Amino acid sequence: MEISFPGTQVSPLKLAGWDQRLASRVESFEGCSGRVAIDLQGGQEFLSALLFSSSKESLEKFRTYLCMQQPLFVFYETSGMMIPELSGDTHFVVTKSPDHILSAVQKAQQENQVIVFLVTEFECYRLSKLMEARAAREKCPPFSWVVVCEKPDVFLRNPHIPRGLLDVVSQKQLMSETQTLFSKFTALMRDFSPPELSRISSQTLQKLNEILVKLTAERDPKNLLVGTLSEAIELLNAQGGTLLVVSEEEGELVFKYHVQDTGENRIVLNEISQPVQENSVCGYVVLTGKTTNLSFGDGRSAPHPVINRLIDHQQGAPMMSLISIPLKDSRGDCRAVLQLCNKMSEGKISSFDEDDESILRSFATQAAICLESSDIYIEVQKLFEGFVRASITAIESRDPSTGGHSERVASMSIALARATTEVNTGIYRSVKFKEQEIKELEYAALLHDFGKIGIREEVLVKSKKLYAHQLDGIRERLQTFKAAAKINYLEQVIHLGPTAKLKLEQEYNYQVQKIEQYWKLILSANEPNILHKENEKLLDQIRDEKLALPDGSQLSLLNDEEYLALSVTQGSLTELERLEIESHVRHTYQFLKMIPWTRDFRGLTEIAYCHHEKLDGSGYPRGLTNHEIPLQSKIMTIADIFDALTAADRWYKEAVPVEKALEILAKKSKREN
Repeated sequence: MEISFPGTQVSPLKLAGWDQRLASRVESFEGCSGRVAIDLQGGQEFLSALLFSSSKESLEKFRTYLCMQQPLFVFYETSGMMIPELSGDTHFVVTKSPDHILSAVQKAQQENQVIVFLVTEFECYRLSKLMEARAAREKCPPFSWVVVCEKPDVFLRNPHIPRGLLDVVSQKQLMSETQTLFSKFTALMRDFSPPELSRISSQTLQKLNEILVKLTAERDPKNLLVGTLSEAIELLNAQGGTLLVVSEEEGELVFKYHVQDTGENRIVLNEISQPVQENSVCGYVVLTGKTTNLSFGDGRSAPHPVINRLIDHQQGAPMMSLISIPLKDSRGDCRAVLQLCNKMSEGKISSFDEDDESILRSFATQAAICLESSDIYIEVQKLFEGFVRASITAIESRDPSTGGHSERVASMSIALARATTEVNTGIYRSVKFKEQEIKELEYAALLHDFGKIGIREEVLVKSKKLYAHQLDGIRERLQTFKAAAKINYLEQVIHLGPTAKLKLEQEYNYQVQKIEQYWKLILSANEPNILHKENEKLLDQIRDEKLALPDGSQLSLLNDEEYLALSVTQGSLTELERLEIESHVRHTYQFLKMIPWTRDFRGLTEIAYCHHEKLDGSGYPRGLTNHEIPLQSKIMTIADIFDALTAADRWYKEAVPVEKALEILAKKSKREN
């Protein structure tokens, strides 16, 4: 089959690979052979087609096929609808009244195009009734609906979803993701043939809508796969079925998950890694994108494509019929293959007919949307988790002594939450955390110290009471005091006799020894240990030491800031520095509240905000009491304190044994209660 493009220099169809795709598809039309010429006049890709064929009927089929590759998008413009900018090859009209709608339908009828209506949620019911009434009176092109509303998830819970619903999007999505969405709509409509709307009963449509709502609500990807197969088997009353998920590994397509109904309402999901090849029905469906509907008659024959028992559905009973359909995403790529085996009708096995194909095609479209949405959800979740862990790494790199702290607190918090859920006695026996709540706690624990990004690094890593530059300054002043004492001694000694010289030398040595004792005391007081009373008095004495300078001013051995730091009775932080460290909680809160959390994580900010509160109200920053602190925060606080006690990488203290740490926590709990 040869595809040519007369009168054009560069063909967008050829560049996009459509020449090969058309060639393969033309051969599927009975009687088609020879050469296809696509006329691109006026920039319309499928304006006309000249097919050199032995059959006029085949020519008309192919012309219809070409037109149906490009849906006619009909916007119903209202006060709540904004029209996006569309590419030049998109067929669309903007209507403002029901009469204009019917005119657009007539145009699509003439051009053999399918229609996609884009309407607001307030107009979709009225217009869908209008279109159903017209379809009942006269021949109507196939049509579908895209509803534009602010809350798609709420709309999908409505039991009266319009027949032929293709998708539900927000106005923001429509304006910002225009090209992606319209490519998706076009891909979904390619397999939409005119008889399908009439074949599917209103009862079946209602069932399909119910299935869509159920599958859309499922967040767990494996449960979604199991649910998809289960619903498909029930929908077509099949004896069994298989769902194979397609993935790409090292540039090659492979089957990643194998989901099969093993009988007795038991569906098993297994991870596999089988290359996608045409030596199986499923592989054939993936590579060609075609639906296969096989009847075996006696249950033994196996027409092409050959069934591969390692991949295709394995049926204990004789296999009489097998239908396989691709689940395609918005880009037209096959994400999975759904196989159903042995249709049951009045207790007997029968073949799947055209009505079954139509129903299954509609189901596959919905299921593919759900699978793609689930994949996007997982990708976004992985992206967020990657950002969270990268943020933790960045924060903890500023303070090496807390490396791994957030991860450990998160792990312990999860374990405590699960243990609390399993408890059947005591005051927490009624607490049963959902998986979503545990995930919320995990993220809160991972991010609870993120506010340390707002703390000065010198305060964050302060291991002594004095900063290094302060200690260097004191050392230089002590040397100055020593030098001044020596100068004073030398200036006087040359004028004195032996006895006076001896006395002056003793006085000088005393001054030097005193300065050296001061230095030892300063070094001792600089450690983050408990400061004893006698050392407090010596610090007062050092503070009072003055050196008269030639200009008449005085040099103090310790300035007020240094004296204040050395006077800290325990630890290394002054009161102001301690408050600065404590402010990390508010910084965390300010950061987390800026993130537009989903409904599943709306409590995360508050959980992290309360991790330094205490049951008796003595915590910070808000001084909350027992009943004001979320249970998840209490769990995280226990994990936070336990890790601080037992961590072996804290430079300012030795690790406390686990038994001792548990004892400290128990005493702390009793004291605060």
